Amino acid sequence: MKEEIERLNEEAEAIKRQDPARAEELARKAQALAHEIGDRAGLAESWLNLASVCWRTERYAEGMQAAREALALFTELDDLRGKARALNIAGICHRALGEMNKAMLAYQESLKCAEAISEKKSIAIALNNIGLLHRQFADYSAALENYLKSLRLSQELGDRYSEALARVNIGAVYKLNKEYGNALKEYQSALTVFESLNLKKEIATILVNIGNTFKDLNDFENARRSYKNAIQWFEEISSSSGIALAKLNLAVVYEKEGEYEQALQLYFEVLALSEQVANKRLIAIVCLNLGWLYSEKQGIKGDERGYSTLEQGSENVAFKQPKTRA
Repeated sequence: MKEEIERLNEEAEAIKRQDPARAEELARKAQALAHEIGDRAGLAESWLNLASVCWRTERYAEGMQAAREALALFTELDDLRGKARALNIAGICHRALGEMNKAMLAYQESLKCAEAISEKKSIAIALNNIGLLHRQFADYSAALENYLKSLRLSQELGDRYSEALARVNIGAVYKLNKEYGNALKEYQSALTVFESLNLKKEIATILVNIGNTFKDLNDFENARRSYKNAIQWFEEISSSSGIALAKLNLAVVYEKEGEYEQALQLYFEVLALSEQVANKRLIAIVCLNLGWLYSEKQGIKGDERGYSTLEQGSENVAFKQPKTRA
């Protein structure tokens, strides 16, 4: 029966990105069998697969609990590779829930476990996620340093997916530094890989980033096109946070173009979606943008508008702080 548990877990791991619902079904079957025969290693892997599926389907609290169950078992088994993977998912869930310090601690502990056994794939993943937090804290040089290390390791391993994730984040740093051509080049490279792997969530995510870059270039036509394509992909996978993310940025474009009614409608749609999934960062940002919009419509003047927008990172969301008004 252990062989069947291993098969179920391996299959769940293989399809978790393309078909999370089927992956969850397989992981739960493995979990039931592992409970039945007392297979602690099989049980740990099934909890890990469930944690991964949960964060991919935006059930972050449930994902956190599953990651903790996996972590406890891997610790009991003295499995450092398993601990590194479980801590990584715990960090992702903490970050999605707005618990940044806890996320950083989890990522750093994941990196420590992976380095102890020279597990390059887990090292690359941890470095990428640590970079996300540095970028969110506006420490772009530290973010880029971590991304480049992650990229080199992924290339050594021939891991196209992880390489593409690193390129997404490198592109985001280029964009923040106003190197828009380089940003679009990195984003397009990542998009090509995601399309070849038929990874719908990642395709939608990178389309938002491409839209944000065009928006910064004041190319609103291409920005709108990218956001609308992203919304279609997010709707296909029923990602409320993703839909909200793309609509938030689309609303900013409409507002920049003076289409205030369309912007207002989208902001309220984003607010409802954000409350539905308890995404505190999205809620805060849309409320801020609504405040700016009402001020503009009432004729209140000030310095250049400091829009607050979201940048979708490889695994989670990071946001750009708005400018302070004079």
